[in-house]
Amino acid sequence: MKTETSKVDTSAAGSEVSAPLILVADDEPVNLALIKRRLEWEHYRIETAEDGGQAVEAARRVLPDLIILDVMMPVLDGLQACRLLKEDPATRDIPVIFLSALDDTDTKVRGLALGANDYVSKPFRVEELLARVSVAIRLKLERDRLQQRVEVASEMSMTDALTGLLNRYGLHRALQRELSEARRYGRPLSCLLIDIDFFKAVNDTYGHAAGDGALQQAARVIADSVRGSDVVCRYGGEEFLVLAPETGVEGARALAEKIRQSFSARRFGDAGRVFPLTLSAGVAQLDPGESGNDMIARADEALYHAKQTGRDRVEAAS
Repeated sequence: MKTETSKVDTSAAGSEVSAPLILVADDEPVNLALIKRRLEWEHYRIETAEDGGQAVEAARRVLPDLIILDVMMPVLDGLQACRLLKEDPATRDIPVIFLSALDDTDTKVRGLALGANDYVSKPFRVEELLARVSVAIRLKLERDRLQQRVEVASEMSMTDALTGLLNRYGLHRALQRELSEARRYGRPLSCLLIDIDFFKAVNDTYGHAAGDGALQQAARVIADSVRGSDVVCRYGGEEFLVLAPETGVEGARALAEKIRQSFSARRFGDAGRVFPLTLSAGVAQLDPGESGNDMIARADEALYHAKQTGRDRVEAAS
């Protein structure tokens, strides 16, 4: 098998992007060479396979934008190959066009029922094949762009606009995931609920713009203090929450103390308005049988106790 690469200009500025990649599978060398050459003239990149088994392997390896399958092939025929591709989450959304000398309705129905997008009978006119390829590629690229927009919108809906951390909706998603992992593997899970002490005084003294800047700085301090596996979110106002997977209550207490000391050691604000900040934190470990909200509620009680007993301190739930 061999891959050829070409480039197409897709912007007014003339920047180059990779052309769509098409996998062509046919056990007849003459047909394979003809289709490959003609598609390359249209500036597509081409990967080839000579049987159904090679086609499945190549599709999983290169994830093409379109697959053209001959129905009658050795090892696996096109119908069998299509079934395997549609059962695989990595390849099931790749459009498939069947080519076949079998022009009976039953074969066409079977192919389309397996999830193929189109069916072209041999012998075919090249112009017809190119037109069907163009339509399939255009629909695939439009679907990809739509999926990207959906993913961006979903990410934005879970992100706090000011700090860039997860918001409460993002926390809910992350909490469900971490609860599932903790219960499945019997691993500890803890949370830290953090509140910046006397933050209202920052807004009252320096203004809300300075307060927003301080919240952004605080978010960075917290994010820089945790592990890559920890989850940090803005819980609301000047409150932050950290999910610490595979961490017991003592480990969570140590992490909260590390964050508290990082706060105390630095100054917040900008060059003209610099001020210190401290924080109070409550930590709790997930108990057997309790919900994630129960764990957070106990951390909140520990946070309340930390504030009632002098602030700038860490308390653990009992």
